[in-house]
Amino acid sequence: MRCVLSRWTKGPVPPLQSRHILQCLRSLVLLTLLGAAQASRAATPELSTYAVGSIPVAVGQGDLEFPVSGDFRGQVGLLFLTQGTYQERNPFSHLSLISPSAWVHYDGVSNLRLSAGFQESWSLAVSSMGLPATHEERFMARARVQQPRGAAAIYEMLQLDLRSFDDPTGKHQLVFRPRLRVGTGFNLDATRIHSLVLYQEVALRFAEAAYTKRAFDFYRAVVGYTWTTRRGIFITAGVVGQVSLSPAGTRLDFLYGPALSLAYRIVSAKAVEGPPDPPEIETH
Repeated sequence: MRCVLSRWTKGPVPPLQSRHILQCLRSLVLLTLLGAAQASRAATPELSTYAVGSIPVAVGQGDLEFPVSGDFRGQVGLLFLTQGTYQERNPFSHLSLISPSAWVHYDGVSNLRLSAGFQESWSLAVSSMGLPATHEERFMARARVQQPRGAAAIYEMLQLDLRSFDDPTGKHQLVFRPRLRVGTGFNLDATRIHSLVLYQEVALRFAEAAYTKRAFDFYRAVVGYTWTTRRGIFITAGVVGQVSLSPAGTRLDFLYGPALSLAYRIVSAKAVEGPPDPPEIETH
């Protein structure tokens, strides 16, 4: 409808023209409301939607720690991961990860351990889930602060990972991943090492926008029990739970299952023996 107001002079507004003015005003109000509704719809962001699944996993690892020189110590380790699928609930169905690692630790400051390491990971294909075989190299730097509390200890750890790998499209990616861990340990035996281990960890990732859409990588919680039968040998049995977000930011996976760790530390006969560092848990 066209709203054209004819020219008029002083005096009362003719009834016909008054009705015409009211119709024009109603039309303008309706158009304004429609425009505001469209603008509001465009300005409201759509809620993110995620596909959600759960995968049973089982983690096994072993490591050897030994003196190098002075306050420096070395450590080598090997980690295995098996897993089920979204439909297959057996956590031992598929061998999906083999990962050796090497570390150098510096213990020259009381209750502080500074570490640098290198880890190589071979992820094996799981065809039923569409996971291809991949290879990753990882450089790591870590600071771990421990706060003794009598028979217990609280610790905080900050770790920085530089991940180097090829994504499923074949493009090489460098991903910077900071990780923060907070944990505690309770020694349950005064003569031998029998301790309860608990820690929580969160990791972020930063890479090219074409590879990752969200900074959140994973949240992980580990509960375990560590004991020793002879000096230097430590066994930890526990469970792990993890929430991971896919790089595209479209899928949340819940991983859960048992974890078993065997650690051997070479120390002098005069050194006071304490619990080892909590086991490192990695998932596919």
